[in-house]
Amino acid sequence: MHGYMAEVTLYRLTEEAQSRFKASQLSAREVARLLGTSPTQLYRLLDLTNYAKSLRQLLALLYLLGAEVEVEVKDRPRKRAS
Repeated sequence: MHGYMAEVTLYRLTEEAQSRFKASQLSAREVARLLGTSPTQLYRLLDLTNYAKSLRQLLALLYLLGAEVEVEVKDRPRKRAS
């Protein structure tokens, strides 16, 4: 289950990054330059099916695109005993 939650979190962050990138009017080359990476690596960050991406770079991309990411840790629901 923990792997699934990590993938869901990466997916949601990537969706947000895609949306903000499209709305930003910035070119891939410009965003890649500001991140200190290549356009190819930028497209890997924006790929919803890539789960091997760097969370650090994804968070940097979101910050560059005007987002602030907050992490919330809370108790998960417990299963009821039968």
